[in-house]
Formats: sequence, structure tokens, C-alpha cells
Amino acid sequence: MGARRLPLTALPRRELAVAAVAALTTALVAYAGAHKFGTAGLLLPLIVLLALTLLARPLLAVSLVTFLVIFCEGQSFGLLTFTSKLYEVHFKDITLLDGFVALAIASVALELVRTRRPLQVPRPLIVPDVILALAMVAGVVVGHASGSSLRYAVSSEHVLGYLLLLPLAVANLDLDRRKVTWLLGCFVALAGVKALLGLAEVALHRGTGIEGVATLTYYEPTANWLIMMGILTIFAAVLARARAPRWVLLTSPLLIACLVLSYRRSFWIGAVLGLLLVLMLGTTPVGRRLLVPTSLAVAAAIWLLGSLHFQNSVPIVKRAASLNPTSLQANAEDRYRLDERANVLAEIRAHPITGLGIGIPWAATAQTLSLESGEGEGREYVHFAALWFWLKLGILGLFAYIGVMLGSMWLAWQAWRRSKEPLLRAFALASGAGIVGLVVIDTTASFTGVDARFTVLFAAQVGLLALIAKTAPSAPVGSPTISALPAPLPAAMAPATR
Repeated sequence: MGARRLPLTALPRRELAVAAVAALTTALVAYAGAHKFGTAGLLLPLIVLLALTLLARPLLAVSLVTFLVIFCEGQSFGLLTFTSKLYEVHFKDITLLDGFVALAIASVALELVRTRRPLQVPRPLIVPDVILALAMVAGVVVGHASGSSLRYAVSSEHVLGYLLLLPLAVANLDLDRRKVTWLLGCFVALAGVKALLGLAEVALHRGTGIEGVATLTYYEPTANWLIMMGILTIFAAVLARARAPRWVLLTSPLLIACLVLSYRRSFWIGAVLGLLLVLMLGTTPVGRRLLVPTSLAVAAAIWLLGSLHFQNSVPIVKRAASLNPTSLQANAEDRYRLDERANVLAEIRAHPITGLGIGIPWAATAQTLSLESGEGEGREYVHFAALWFWLKLGILGLFAYIGVMLGSMWLAWQAWRRSKEPLLRAFALASGAGIVGLVVIDTTASFTGVDARFTVLFAAQVGLLALIAKTAPSAPVGSPTISALPAPLPAAMAPATR
């Protein structure tokens, strides 16, 4: 005989009431979404369900936002152009990325409240974070006093909010060493997949060009930073003789080819500097003695390549030759950077303590620009991260940038010295060397705290370093690596208003 069917009335009344309320709520939400946003608003119930799921699962929320910034490229990437909608403004200056970052931070804060765990702040970041928070307030006050609207000034600091809050959110995830190691394996795998996509774009001639180059892999910094860190991590793991799957080693040529074909000179220099630092710290004393002559040989090769005046049709050689300082004046974009820097330094000399404030463009009074970028957002950007922080947030902003960089290096050093697992040590060493290279990279463009995608990835990396240092088995209970606040402070982890 078949299974006996229960009549509908046999179901408990409570379940029937809950189902009816859920169906009615879903219908009302869908109707409100369709009325406000059109046909796309019918997806609003799914968006609400996704938001509730992310709020209940902090690791999923943080992993999702990191995955999105890695794979969702802007319009400059010829493949998967629809992913650029993640960075478009949809509602009152708020992008989808802002929403996902806010959910990730709020999810961790809610978990701290539920589990009654205290908010833990990585000690190397305490002073830099306090200075950064004060600098953000000063930037808004000075900018508003100089004519910028309060709403625009506050919303313009959303990326600085990422830099301030995301490392704390990641550092407070409840993860053990096994999960952290698994996340690092995913990081290397994502770097390999990203390299394959970049090389596919070059092969299909779908990407953008630069200085006569038909197509390149990635121009934006996020992918190049991910791939650069993958190269440094694999190199550090090889030096440490860590046992790694064969596919990890086979990924190395793809990563190197993708970084070279990006034609980003600053990342080339940062990668070379990072490799030299990994070699110095991760090898034997004999290898360390070879660091100086190796560095001199690399510098001599760059100088020789740039000083040879010949016509070469190989794009990589032409791009490398432009590293010669005597070639800067021949490039319009490089000349613009020099002109811009002269004007920005003049503004800083005029306002050394307060800066100009958020939302106030600099003026081209000291040097005529070779390329006019306009009076709007072009004049609010600076191709030098430390100068951007100083110009926009005053002297506190400069101290905040220096502090964040030094604090991140300190976290990487602690994670490297305290860890026992070879993979975690390799990642920590690679991160420390990479951050030193990032300081050099930030002298050619402003990425840290300015570029939204890059800042999310960098902040997640810093938080992961704090997790590695905190969970290191050699670190005793009450280690100075992490400072615990007396009680959860969810308000301190609220997302920056935009």
C-alpha cells in the first residue's frame, strides 16, 4: 500500500500561520521592489534572503565580498564586462560593493554579540586605526568648511572605511589553523584562475591597450596584486621546502606570464623587490650574501635597457625601457604625474597641517599641466598615496598611511616568526615583502585606501595575517599580538556611511 497522505488540515496551525505570513511578506516585498525599481525589483525577496543568510554566516560574507572584488572586473576588462555593475552607483551614492562590505562587517559584529566574544584588535593596528579614524573626521570637517557638502564628504570616505574596519572584521572571524590553511589554498587557486582569464583575454584580443600594446591582461591593481602575491607565496614556499601540490608549482609560469603581460611597470618593480626580500629573509646566509650583487645586477639591467636608444618592436622591451628616468619626459602620462606632483606639493606647503579636506580639488598653480584632467575628480586624485592622504586628511592622514603600512608589516613579521606550518609562514613572509613593494607601487598611483577593489583585498589580507599571528601555536595565551577590548563593540564595526 502507498504511503498514507495527511490532509492539509492535519498540519500544525503554527506552521500554517508561519507559511502564510512568509508568503504574504514575500509578495509584499516583491510588490514594493517592482514599484520602486521596476521588473528588477521582483528579485528583492531573493536579495533580502541573501542578506539575511550573509548576516548569519560571517565567514561566507567575508569570503563572498573578497571573491567578488577578485573576479568582478571593470569596463577595461574585455571578458565578463557585466561584472562591472558591482561598482556602479545604484542608490544614493551606494554601490553593490558597499552593500556587500557592510553586510560582511555587520555579520562579524552580530556574531560577536551572539557569542559574547570580545572584539579583538591586532595590536600593531591599534594606533594606526585611531589615527586614521581621527584623520577621517578631520578630512570631513576641513572639506565641509571649504565648501564640500557634508553628504559628499562623508560618502567619499567609504573606501577609507574599508581600510579601517575590514581588517578588524577578518581578524575576529572564529577560524582555526586548518580553515586558515584551506583559505590560503583557495587564494593560490584563485590567483591561478585569474591568470588564466587574463591570458585568455590577451589571446582573444579583448582587452585594452597601452602605449602601442594591442591588449594586456589586467590594468587595474587588484588582479595584479593578487597575482604578485601568488608569485611571492609560491617562491617563499619553495625556499622553505614546503610540501605543496604539483598544481601549485605548475601555476607559477601562468602567474609570471600574466604579470609580465599586464605591462604595469610599478608592479614589475614591486614584484622584483618582493622577490629579493623573500630571498634575503627566507634563504640561508649564503643566499643573503648574494642579495646585494643580485640587486645591483637588476638595477644595472634596468638602467642599461633604458639607456639604449634603439627602435624595438617588442612591447615588453619598450615598456621596460621607459623605466629609465630620462625617458619620463618623453611620455605624456609620466609628464602629467610630474606636473601633478609639483602642484600637489605646493598645496601641501600652503596647508601642511589641515590639507585641503575631502571633496576639495587641488589647483594647478605651481606647474602647468601637460594633460588637463579637468577640474572634477581628476583634480581630487593624486598619483602618490602618501601625498593623497596628506592632501585630503592633513598631517594626520600622512601619519595614518605610514602607520597602516608599518602595522601591516609588523603583523606579517609576527605571523612569519610565530607560525610553524610552512604554507602559513610562506604566506606571511610573502605578505611582508609584498607590502614593502606596495609602498613603492603607491608612489606611482594611489591604491591603498583610495581604490575600492584593491582596498578590500588588501584589508582582507591584513586581517588574515592577524588571524595567523593570533592562532599561532607558539603564541602563549595573552600574547601581545592581539589586544582584547573588555566587551563587544558592534557600533565600532558599523560600515562607513556613504
